[in-house]
Amino acid sequence: MNKYDQIHPDEGIEILLNLKTELKIESVSIRDGLNRVVAENITAKFDVPNFDKSPYDGYSFRGEDTQNATRENPVILKIVEEIPAGHYPQKVIHKGEAAKILTGGAVPKGANVNLKFEDTEFTGEYVKIFSPVKANKDIIKAGEDTQKGSVLVEKGDVLTPGILGQLSSQGIEFVNVYKKPLIGIGVTGSELLNSREELAPGKIFETNSITFKGIFENLGFDVKIYDIIPDEEEKIREFIEKAIDEVDVLVTTGGASVGDYDYAVSTVEDLGGEILFWKTAMKPGGSIVASRYKDKTILGLSGNPGAAILGMYRVCLPYLKKILGRRELYSKQIDVILKEDVNKKSPRVRILRGQLEFIDGKVYFAEKTFQGNGILSSFIDCDSFAEIPGGSGEVKAGTILKAYRVGSIFGSIGE
Repeated sequence: MNKYDQIHPDEGIEILLNLKTELKIESVSIRDGLNRVVAENITAKFDVPNFDKSPYDGYSFRGEDTQNATRENPVILKIVEEIPAGHYPQKVIHKGEAAKILTGGAVPKGANVNLKFEDTEFTGEYVKIFSPVKANKDIIKAGEDTQKGSVLVEKGDVLTPGILGQLSSQGIEFVNVYKKPLIGIGVTGSELLNSREELAPGKIFETNSITFKGIFENLGFDVKIYDIIPDEEEKIREFIEKAIDEVDVLVTTGGASVGDYDYAVSTVEDLGGEILFWKTAMKPGGSIVASRYKDKTILGLSGNPGAAILGMYRVCLPYLKKILGRRELYSKQIDVILKEDVNKKSPRVRILRGQLEFIDGKVYFAEKTFQGNGILSSFIDCDSFAEIPGGSGEVKAGTILKAYRVGSIFGSIGE
């Protein structure tokens, strides 16, 4: 394969994933661990709970003592102890005895059932039981939540609130995580302005840096945004030379297609870098220049916002997850039913933006109205991308397509 040939998006993924990565590890408090990527397997040191406990306020006793209990002839048990949460029982429950127990209290030895206050009658010394109670009723068993030795989190998993809660239940304060890589964002284009400037004829406000800052931070990167770079080869060269020494991976937008002022390829080559591939057979987003310079990766995306996001998602995202240390690199896929016709031929892979709709137990994909390369608004409320295979003609409603859940860039970091 010539590095300048147009390749399938999956080939681009494979080329990037074959690059060597070096992950650094640091220890952080679980209080600062949300959305970090764990760098080790962690197993439970003990059962949670580590004792049998009561799910509510009531009484603990031996179920066999109540087998003949009726409303007319209740069993009367002597209360020998009160057990609030946080206090371990001091007495063993014998025949004819009960312990008053509060929610979360440890079930005393000898007892094998709990019964709610409202199902009994009681005084300070005795409790009446009006029906038989089977053994093991309403006891939260030791290890019911987490069993000793079970895997709490695997190396490469993202620390979610639920996982952090489980770690806390084990008394774990610090956890080893992969250090966040620093990703640099540089946007090129002489037509671009930042939000502090006045809009002028022929100019537009730049959007890619702030859009990708949100995407990359949501994925788990630290982000550095550089000033807008004009479409001048020397300026672009100076930017790459400076930025490549400051970041772990560099992402640029603009200059990736074929034109007189598109310098993403020539600049890297002039600096002595290596072009990995240029152009992928997909639409939108096929204009991607992947290169290496000073043992670091440069991902050159389209200057059009819609195309840049789709190219990054379809081709670059698995690699970005890899350098974050993530265990699962590929986006979740589901089969969907196309809701409306797509009246365009697709000689290359076509990515559609849209939303999932659940109708009569089936999952439909509803394409967003505006799908152009430069359209950014179609990503608002977008929860999925559907893919039409390359070489397809017009696609009719009812066709089954592969779709990607896009929470990993717009919402949940776990997807």
